Amino acid sequence: MLAAPTPTVLAAALVPVLESFRAKGYGRSELNLRKLEPLSSTAALATGVAVRYKVDGQELDRAGVPYLLRLAGRSPS
Repeated sequence: MLAAPTPTVLAAALVPVLESFRAKGYGRSELNLRKLEPLSSTAALATGVAVRYKVDGQELDRAGVPYLLRLAGRSPS
């Protein structure tokens, strides 16, 4: 799991991952959201499955994904 407090940190972490996907023939991804659980008035936990496809449309792999979503610009209550 990765905690990316800024867009710069997130971009730096994703570059090698995306390069490895491209080397495998990656074309696109789909996120199948399974659950969205509110944690507070400013945060929620989204879980699902990322399905990755090759450029030719064949399935490349699947991975479980958690996302912690936070409403920016608002103080926690």
